[in-house]
Amino acid sequence: MTPVELLRAADALLTGATPGMGRCWQRACAAFLRTALEQILRAYWRHRAPSVAVATMRSQLIILPVVAGDTVAGVARRAWNGLSRAVHHHTYELPPTAAELRGWYEDVVHLHDVLRQ
Repeated sequence: MTPVELLRAADALLTGATPGMGRCWQRACAAFLRTALEQILRAYWRHRAPSVAVATMRSQLIILPVVAGDTVAGVARRAWNGLSRAVHHHTYELPPTAAELRGWYEDVVHLHDVLRQ
């Protein structure tokens, strides 16, 4: 799936009830968003610095402020860290709220627009 398709799938989960998803829709939405963000960043790096595209996501996020600026890097880092926490099930932790997911969705859409080449 492309980042746009992943974003559409996440938006569909956020805007309507999905039969059969039960209580796992939040983590599915977070997984779509995180995957979209990772694809967006890899495409950005393939264009700007191909050797960085194969680095770990943490490494890509560390380098991002130098190339894209502190503001863009801060949004990317905040979204990726939040989504990474959200996709993992922790016994005593609630899944992310719809508001948190909507915020990350907006962040990823913004990054898609800003980092698109």
